[in-house]
Amino acid sequence: MSSTQVIRGLPFPNSPYFSAKNIEDTLDYVPHDGDIIIASYPKTGTTWLQYIVFQIISKGEFFPSFDDCLHKYAPFLEMSGIAVLENLEKPRVYKHHCPYNMVQKNKKAKYIYTYRNPEDTVISYYYFMINLGREITELDEFFEGFVSGNLAYGHYFDHALSFFAHKDDENMLLVSYEKLLQNKREEILRIAKYLGEKYFQILSENDSIMEKVLEHTSFEYMKNNLSLIYPDGKSGQRNVNFFRKGVFGDGKKSLKPDQLKRLKDLAMERLEGTDLLKEWFGE
Repeated sequence: MSSTQVIRGLPFPNSPYFSAKNIEDTLDYVPHDGDIIIASYPKTGTTWLQYIVFQIISKGEFFPSFDDCLHKYAPFLEMSGIAVLENLEKPRVYKHHCPYNMVQKNKKAKYIYTYRNPEDTVISYYYFMINLGREITELDEFFEGFVSGNLAYGHYFDHALSFFAHKDDENMLLVSYEKLLQNKREEILRIAKYLGEKYFQILSENDSIMEKVLEHTSFEYMKNNLSLIYPDGKSGQRNVNFFRKGVFGDGKKSLKPDQLKRLKDLAMERLEGTDLLKEWFGE
């Protein structure tokens, strides 16, 4: 199982790229008015969403490299630290994987939370860790970490619920990975409207810009044009592709029947009476 460091009661990644100071600073940082904060649990659509946001606010023009995005334009705070935020142009876009109840708030900042079916999330998370070259055990053991919350960023259901508790807040937008896959144009327009009426008007009234945004945020385009150069102690660096399949339902094919049942039973218990349970399991 990948190693973690526990900070304020939550497990975080434990590697040279995630210093305890950067994590503490992320938790203590108070967003500025107008900041756009992309929040998520790992492997639920973060990268996709951040490029959608960039495409919306730049009228389909801004498509930075993955590394520039990660460190310069939409910094991942637990890795980059908060000093980099001072260099961002407005509107400032940045991201973190922290639960809602652990970070500082500003009612005049905009939060976008992306979430994904748990069956697919665990599979995507597992293969991503392998892709990074981490010493990961078999899928069965990784699954045990996922259902027990013994992974970086803790239990996925707790994480999602921390944001869903604020789904009606004016400065919170929830984005479903599955709905984005199935109704991309409508969801992009919904995100644009949330970011600002002017962005919505531009995309609604200008087909060529809308088509450009749709093309640049397609799975194939992003897979072909983005890869992370990740430092690797063995060979110096490793190219990591963040885009493996970009589909819905991979978890059902990859997990064993008893694992699928355990995940559903756990959801019935932890998510009882919530919109999430209905959305994910039809209950």
